[in-house]
Amino acid sequence: MKVLDRYNLQQRFNLLIFVSIILSSCFLIGFMHKLISNYINDYTSHYWREHTKTFAESAIYAVILGSTEQSESVAHSFGSDKNVLGASIYNNHGEPLASYGSRYSCNVVQLISIDELRYVDNRDSWCFYSPIYQDIYLGYVELVISKAEYDLVMRKLLLGSILITLIFSLFFIVIVRRLSRLFTSTLMEMATVLNKVSIGERGNRVHFSGSPEINNMRITLNEMLANIEVTETELEKSVEERTSALKIALESSKTANVYKAQIMSMVSHEMKTPLHAIGGYLQLLAERLPDDPMYSENRALHTKALIRVNDLNSLIDNILLHAQLEADRYEVALSPVAVAQLMHNCVENVAPLLTRNRNRIEVIGAEAMFVSDSEVLRHVLNNLLSNACKFTVDGVITLNWRFSQAFLIIQVTDTGCGIPAEYCDQIFDAWWQVDMSLSRRHGGHGLGLAITKQFVQRLNGDISVEPNIVSGTIFTVRLPNPRV
Repeated sequence: MKVLDRYNLQQRFNLLIFVSIILSSCFLIGFMHKLISNYINDYTSHYWREHTKTFAESAIYAVILGSTEQSESVAHSFGSDKNVLGASIYNNHGEPLASYGSRYSCNVVQLISIDELRYVDNRDSWCFYSPIYQDIYLGYVELVISKAEYDLVMRKLLLGSILITLIFSLFFIVIVRRLSRLFTSTLMEMATVLNKVSIGERGNRVHFSGSPEINNMRITLNEMLANIEVTETELEKSVEERTSALKIALESSKTANVYKAQIMSMVSHEMKTPLHAIGGYLQLLAERLPDDPMYSENRALHTKALIRVNDLNSLIDNILLHAQLEADRYEVALSPVAVAQLMHNCVENVAPLLTRNRNRIEVIGAEAMFVSDSEVLRHVLNNLLSNACKFTVDGVITLNWRFSQAFLIIQVTDTGCGIPAEYCDQIFDAWWQVDMSLSRRHGGHGLGLAITKQFVQRLNGDISVEPNIVSGTIFTVRLPNPRV
């Protein structure tokens, strides 16, 4: 290919045509030579086979009489042809009775008897054998024919075929070169102009001419080039305007990032600090309330207040965690994890939620060690189990896990209200909930499942949700083992 790159399109096209014609001519000459050679060979051998049969019939009486003189006369008669190298007559014991011409060797084993017409095709000659019969087998004749005349005819035919094919090929090459110049010059001019356009030059046009189709091509291409230049001008103007808008947007984004950092700082310090203080004061007040029935309402209000404080604290933690994940500043730390112990710890964490909605939980799975981030895995399980407890009342929640090849598969199944199938692809979006109204029955902020999915992805796993056959939902987490 590097050699062909030295030539232009027209030269490569002409070279391709030339090579194709040469190869086609060689194939044609070879095919014609083979065909004619087979035909002449068959025709010649057929002629001499008949001649050998006539020779055998002429030698019958000489062989019957056992006359050497008469046998030599017959052999001389058939061996006098200029193409015959030798003519011999043999009796039924394979002994020669007469021979004429040179003792040409046919390179065959001495024959004792021949029951049918045979011939041997040598490089320079044919050797024909025919039996002599007169009610019984009397012997056979041998006729050796030269291939000199046959070879001469084949050489003349080969030279004639080569000459005719050469003339035809030269004529075809001249015609093709004329036609190729018309098409390749057009393509080369188009390629040159398009090359200049690709590097940003303007004002280039093609000027080739020819048939009506080629003229239409020239007109269409020039119109297209003009439209491209107009479009480029408009695009440059649009890019300048868009660049200015992007600069303004970038400056606004930088300002927004500054405000975002300030808000995160305020959320993490200015809001969490007083929130922890309020929670502490509420706990102190609850501890100092007298153990008297008349203060039961106060204790209930304190309990509700503490629950709301914890919910608000959880919301702030999730907001900060979501921001940290979005900024890609959270790193997992892999270590061996006792799976069963982790699962039971997570079940203990959601025990108050189970009691609140009168649910029961089933835990199914065997003890095993798995390499993962225990805190991330704990967060994922707590979120899934908390959601299952929140949306299930007087039902059953099932936590089961199993190992499949190099994967840990965890499923959390509930019999709660379930998720409509059309929303299954949206529940992992941040701030999204099935019921977005202010009067919704179940609380929440829509960050739990979004964070859960991001955590699962950090562990190179995937999470999916599907409706339960009875009622409720099935969440499936699939995590690979990094050591496998």
